Amino acid sequence: MKWDDGSESMLMLANLRKSCPCANCIADRNNRPETYIPLLSSAQLTLKEVKPVGSYAIQLVWQDGHDSGIYTYDKLKEGKY
Repeated sequence: MKWDDGSESMLMLANLRKSCPCANCIADRNNRPETYIPLLSSAQLTLKEVKPVGSYAIQLVWQDGHDSGIYTYDKLKEGKY
């Protein structure tokens, strides 16, 4: 992503999906042991659409239909996902 200040961030789709901030994904991660390694399908790692959410975030729509995560620009820029 290229930011207004001219800086750029490289975002890995696998990292974005694995750290999805929606309530269901957070609950799922909290119920897994620390040693759990998720195996994601190509449909889970393929973006179908990126939708703006106001002026503060984006909603990622994945090919498998998952679309409830709202990724804020500040956390994206800081690499928090």
